[in-house]
Amino acid sequence: MPRLPRRPSAPRPRGVSGAVAATLRRRRAARAPRVIVRDRTGEPRVLDTAEDPLAKALLDAADDLISAAQRGLKA
Repeated sequence: MPRLPRRPSAPRPRGVSGAVAATLRRRRAARAPRVIVRDRTGEPRVLDTAEDPLAKALLDAADDLISAAQRGLKA
């Protein structure tokens, strides 16, 4: 039995596909620094790292703690 001719398919897009781009965006967002604080009732609240000066101060303190811990491991 002879084979039927193949139907032409839609052209495939070049570059990064939508699913791959979405995965890259999610991974980049997961690596971004976040500041989460809890109130007296224990409810978490995310501080905006771009605008909140408290978030910037907490990120600087965290960086200092990480640097101190790494210096302690190298000694």
